Amino acid sequence: MSAIYRRYRPTQFTEVIGQDHITKSLQSALQKEMIAHAYLFSGPRGTGKTTMARLFAKALNCPKRTSSAEACDKCTICQEIKNGSAVDIIEIDAASNRGIDEMRELRERILFSPTSLKYKVYIIDEVHMLTKEAFNALLKTLEEPPAHAIFILATTELHKVPDTIISRCQRFQFHRASIESLHSVLIDIAKKEKITLTNDAIELIAERADGSFRDALTILGSVSAHGSNLGAEQLREILGLPSEQVIAKLLELVIGQDPLALATFLQKQLRDGQDLSVMVRQLCDRLKATIFDEKDPAVIQKNATLLEQCLLVLARIRVATDPNGIIVTRLLALVKSGAVPGPVPVVQTNTPTPKVTDLTKKENEFVNDQSSTQSVDSVSSQESQPLESKDFWGAFLLEIKQHNHALYMLVRSAKLLELTDSKLVLAVKFRFYSERLFETKNRKLVEEAASKVHGKRLILECQVKSDIEEAKPASGEDVMNTVVDVFELEEVAS
Repeated sequence: MSAIYRRYRPTQFTEVIGQDHITKSLQSALQKEMIAHAYLFSGPRGTGKTTMARLFAKALNCPKRTSSAEACDKCTICQEIKNGSAVDIIEIDAASNRGIDEMRELRERILFSPTSLKYKVYIIDEVHMLTKEAFNALLKTLEEPPAHAIFILATTELHKVPDTIISRCQRFQFHRASIESLHSVLIDIAKKEKITLTNDAIELIAERADGSFRDALTILGSVSAHGSNLGAEQLREILGLPSEQVIAKLLELVIGQDPLALATFLQKQLRDGQDLSVMVRQLCDRLKATIFDEKDPAVIQKNATLLEQCLLVLARIRVATDPNGIIVTRLLALVKSGAVPGPVPVVQTNTPTPKVTDLTKKENEFVNDQSSTQSVDSVSSQESQPLESKDFWGAFLLEIKQHNHALYMLVRSAKLLELTDSKLVLAVKFRFYSERLFETKNRKLVEEAASKVHGKRLILECQVKSDIEEAKPASGEDVMNTVVDVFELEEVAS
């Protein structure tokens, strides 16, 4: 028995869901006999690119095509194309036939007339996988194709297809399947297959499909043998997904900034056989949902910051030998460093809360200010952002400025959170600011300057706090040149 998604593959244009803008254009072209020699279908996986290519090839060659440009689906030609036995419909997987030799062979074969059909149709799937040399060979064919040959190129990564190829094709962009469309398809096919699912189970499958009809039907097929009246929790267990409670607890611990509790929780999940990468992906899905549903801008910003960190973790584990180890260490590092936005506990001290200094003042005003200073050993709250003293900060910035102006501007945008006899803690608005500060040469210069001004050896620590306000440039400072320096960009003449 074939897979569900194969059995229910559309056989007519009218059966294709969610791509009306493409089916109408192709049907109109068929009715007017305005056929191009090359088409480019691009879009996410599982949205019907290859299916549409086959339907178009069938309609092109059907001798009994209807007035609405649909293939009759009854003649010998339609049946051959439907069964995949038509020798003039050539499907090529560019992922495994990506070299110049394959394209040269195609150029030689394309000169021969069709055996039994009106058009010889070449469907090249995942065309972005072709090598540069193969693309050049294909380009020559697209420039001067024989009248009987039609190309249909399909890709999920349009940005990897050369502009010279795109410019010679009629391009159609396929849309992701909407949740409503997936619901409709799942309910219809589940009834036909006599699979009973609760509404929350159907919703879970639609969410997991991530806009792909094929993925949705593949999941439906994988759970079809597990009984009837399946709910979302049963479905999660079958698919190896963590429960909603587990994901909620993980989010609570990450935002709660309790490294010990998070470590204990992750250890338990590993002992229970959970895949931490799946948990992080589920956490990303929840964060995306909260971003779109949330109304509070502050909450949206915090969730977006956490989502970015989780996505970076997922990107890193793709090439890691121990993905679970990377996930554990990175999540704990985020919580410990305070990079994850969340409530900051108030530290009770006997030291009075120092006054927040206006960092937009000129540095020489700080140096010349002889007012009394207060020693700060801890941060009392996220909002207070206490400073050690005006004298230290102004002199520290001047010392940095004398050695590296670009680094000076970066440090100047930071806030001084804490200064002790052993460490200097700065807060920056963006993660890439922190990355620049911790480059070897920059970190060395910052620590040397801070130690020189403070009189004791200091170690730099940095926290990312998206809610801080950056200091405005002083009068006369070249902001554009500074930005170019900080981000190591080169200005390109227009």
